[in-house]
Amino acid sequence: MNNRGIFIAVEGPIGVGKTTLANILNQHFGYTLLREIVEENPFLSKFYTDIKEYALQTEAFFLFNRFKQLEDTEKNVLSKSKGVVSDYHIIKNLIFAGITLDKMQFHRYKQVYNIFVNDLPQPDIIIYLNSNTDVLMKRIAMRDRSFERQMDRNYIDGLRTEYKYYFNPLSIKHNFMGKEPIIIEIDNSNLDFLNKEEDRKFIIDKVEEAISTLG
Repeated sequence: MNNRGIFIAVEGPIGVGKTTLANILNQHFGYTLLREIVEENPFLSKFYTDIKEYALQTEAFFLFNRFKQLEDTEKNVLSKSKGVVSDYHIIKNLIFAGITLDKMQFHRYKQVYNIFVNDLPQPDIIIYLNSNTDVLMKRIAMRDRSFERQMDRNYIDGLRTEYKYYFNPLSIKHNFMGKEPIIIEIDNSNLDFLNKEEDRKFIIDKVEEAISTLG
């Protein structure tokens, strides 16, 4: 391992618990916490009422803001040997764009994505959380974000399917070009790492084991 900081990202569909877990890991390891910009996206509330009309604006906003966040993280944190825990990975841009943009838009979007992402820091470890749709819909309802109140179950189903495709071991080499991260896949449909110590320990132990293999 060189003198760069360790980079851990948490990913998974909406409502799966990414930010909650990122906070837990940040407190445990004492790393810098990187949280994605969500509610600041001016197109998001309109997106969930008319996906086709506002998909491109929404995805473009997320791409450029996440690019800037990761660029700053490389410069100010990772390059100074400090660890980072992020509640997203930039690949989520492709996952969401793949189910919201039409084929021509997605083709052009992916070209721009590849240009911008090519030189960004890539995580050493990605924790891929997944849950069944019933659990996701329940958690989305419980957190009661105004722009998520009209969340469509079919949209969440499609998102879960897309995540499974991108994080399938057979497609990881294609989806994570260049540096291939350690993937820790966890089904947390029946876990409660916010309130149960044994569930937190279960995940932390897996992350510590992965870190130990980095050298």
